[in-house]
Amino acid sequence: SSGINAEYGGWYLKHAHPLLKVSIVPRGKAALGYAQYLPKELSLHSLEQLQDMICMTLGGRASEEIFFGTITTGAGDDLQKVTKWVYGMITQYGMNKEIGNLSYDLNQNPYIKPFSEETSYKIDYEAKKYVDEAYARTLELLREKRADVVKVAEALLSKEVLTKEDMVAMLGERPFGEKTSYEDIVADTGSEMEDNTGFSVPAGLRGLADQLEKERKKTAAKKS
Repeated sequence: SSGINAEYGGWYLKHAHPLLKVSIVPRGKAALGYAQYLPKELSLHSLEQLQDMICMTLGGRASEEIFFGTITTGAGDDLQKVTKWVYGMITQYGMNKEIGNLSYDLNQNPYIKPFSEETSYKIDYEAKKYVDEAYARTLELLREKRADVVKVAEALLSKEVLTKEDMVAMLGERPFGEKTSYEDIVADTGSEMEDNTGFSVPAGLRGLADQLEKERKKTAAKKS
């Protein structure tokens, strides 16, 4: 499964979203499986967070190259996400030294670019450079952890569904630590915790409080 290798790579990326569950059970014609992450609906992303998100998203394509010696159309959706993020970093959020702290409105007129041909060339060059560097980083990580990747992939093929607890049992805790309380995860999302009606909490986080509290107690019990 190339998909599990993307999720596995995220286990070792500090700013990647925590994994809750991954499955190879098909969900309709388009989806050959799915991964469920602990959602963190941030209004701000740092450069480091975006870089880790890009690396993790390229994991499926990288695993195809490493483990199957070929590439497929399965990475199409991942590549669209990466392309959108990278061009956004360069043209909207000033996250590229060559282009600088500029933000271009690309929605004004689709036929007229708000910059010169020379700048257009630079943007394309820097976008490819960002993706190439992230892809090389992803390849290096998956090759370094190849034995563990195979272990996780075989477990997924056997069980069809893996939870975070399964990943911890095979790989140990994530090396960077993890936020486990509801308050920690909602922090910095602009939501107020004192409103327990659910309306001020990001939609993706509603209903997770009990699940996270159980997980916290389970972790504390193991340590004691």
